[in-house]
Amino acid sequence: MIDIISVSKAATLSKSKYPDTINASIGMFYDETGKIGGIPYVRNFLKNINADSILPYASMDGGQLFRNNVISWVLRDYEKDIRDTMFVDSFATLGGSGSISTTFSIYGNPGDAILVSDNRWQYERFAEVAKLNIFEHELFDGDAFNLKDFELKLDALTKKQKQVIVVLNDPCHNPTGYTLSISEFEKIVQILNKYTQNQIVFLYDIAYLEYDFNDSREKFKLIPELKPHVLTILAFSGSKTFGIYGFRMGASIAISKDELKIKDFYNYMIKTVRGYWSSSPAIGIELFNTVVDNPKPFLDDLNVILDVSKKRAKLFISEAKEAGLETLPFRNGFYIMVASKNPLKDYEKLLLHRIFVIPLRHGLRVALSSLSLDDIKGLPRKIKNILGDS
Repeated sequence: MIDIISVSKAATLSKSKYPDTINASIGMFYDETGKIGGIPYVRNFLKNINADSILPYASMDGGQLFRNNVISWVLRDYEKDIRDTMFVDSFATLGGSGSISTTFSIYGNPGDAILVSDNRWQYERFAEVAKLNIFEHELFDGDAFNLKDFELKLDALTKKQKQVIVVLNDPCHNPTGYTLSISEFEKIVQILNKYTQNQIVFLYDIAYLEYDFNDSREKFKLIPELKPHVLTILAFSGSKTFGIYGFRMGASIAISKDELKIKDFYNYMIKTVRGYWSSSPAIGIELFNTVVDNPKPFLDDLNVILDVSKKRAKLFISEAKEAGLETLPFRNGFYIMVASKNPLKDYEKLLLHRIFVIPLRHGLRVALSSLSLDDIKGLPRKIKNILGDS
């Protein structure tokens, strides 16, 4: 398995020597001037922050204000309905990765398997630490989510183990940029509801929630339809949301009709986090609480980023079509995936031309988030010429 951060560091070094280097390796947003994060509000916050508010340890769970704020921020218009019909709690984590790792550790029984898509981000890194295996379903059926194989594989796994962790990365799927439709998500809820003889932990990885060109929060209106045997954990990434990648700010938001599941969630998190990292960085929590208190300036900056992201995706896709460069189904977000029969070989070919991407099983992940429009212009044709028909 390739180390994405190492590839990114190599690309940064290459860029310092060769300005024509294309660094499409890592999911961090750079604005059109090459500035990381691209959010003026966040930069101004960092310039003016009171050191006394961030130097002490934060509460292990993030504090009551943060816990309430993160639930409200994520659920928005659907918070009241979910709170009225279900039980909800949250806990601060080290980025979205912290939410994933604690979920695997708490709810995975060593030797069991988790259900993930065949085309995915590197969840196996966390599964390995928790001594869990990978059980795959096919992500796509043509240009749509493969609901048939998802149900088939979940059915097989529920026959082998009592408790099953189901991982879904949406919206702006990493690495393809695919986003589920409302109808697809509704069918997934219906499938999860069938397995009442099992305990289902539905890990919904929403790391790129704010970078969906359309608001995916509408899917949350379907969460109250989940039956009591399902525990939903929303893996929120503040690191991605606010472009503060090094701050490692995130949260797990637990939702269920079973009150005991939510009480157990909080108690499990206390024990696990105490042994993993003690408490999250106070600076990220302070930033988040400040934004929630007055969100408009941040949301205005975010809309600018979304507009730039749309333009980048539109340019890459249109030029890829013109060049005959095959890409996997894309809806929106940070990434797009170039199809490849031999990703590692093609990755090495591109490296010779100082183009840094990430080779995965079904193709090459291109991080549009880190490329300017000037970087993208002509890039699909260049990739096509280098790779040929491989």
